[in-house]
Amino acid sequence: MNSRDLVRILIRESIRSSTYEMRSGKIVEYGSDEHVDELGALIGELQRVKQTLKSGPDRYKNRKEIDRIQKAVEAMRFLKRKAKRQFDRNLLVTD
Repeated sequence: MNSRDLVRILIRESIRSSTYEMRSGKIVEYGSDEHVDELGALIGELQRVKQTLKSGPDRYKNRKEIDRIQKAVEAMRFLKRKAKRQFDRNLLVTD
């Protein structure tokens, strides 16, 4: 076995070790469709909470909280895109 084969094996092993535990307790690969779908569901829940804070008599008092929830949504979207890119890159390496 030459050094190139050894490096390939090490890369594949490091890729396999990236897992994510879902809310249901199921363990999936980081960036897989199930993982990305769960992140999308979390984003949807945050947006629903934000919409409920936007209505009602206290909507002006909740503007800071609404802003913080929006920043959390943006962070989750970033993590979702990052996970998908890493998963796609890992598929290229393992093939």
